[in-house]
Amino acid sequence: MEITKELVLKLHERKDPKRKRMLFELYRDLFTSSMSARFLVDVINEKLSTEAVSLYDIKYIRAKMKKWSVQQMPVKQSEKPEAEAQPKAAMKFPRSEPEPYVKPSKKY
Repeated sequence: MEITKELVLKLHERKDPKRKRMLFELYRDLFTSSMSARFLVDVINEKLSTEAVSLYDIKYIRAKMKKWSVQQMPVKQSEKPEAEAQPKAAMKFPRSEPEPYVKPSKKY
């Protein structure tokens, strides 16, 4: 499904919680810019031709946008799960003497 201005406006009319995420997807380049939040409200409302976005919406989107950007990246799955890659019985840890808490003096 393609995200359009009409879809964002319908979601705004219904007060859908996903409208902020869709708004971010539609205007991703604006949110990543260094514009002030108040100016961004004016720009987006002008593009939508209605007062659909508030200052609170912009602040919420900016707080969540890093999380939303990371979720869009495809997740690579390894060929073998970690449990199959190395069985527990075959795991070997190097043995070494623990470090003393106090270094012995040179007399002894």
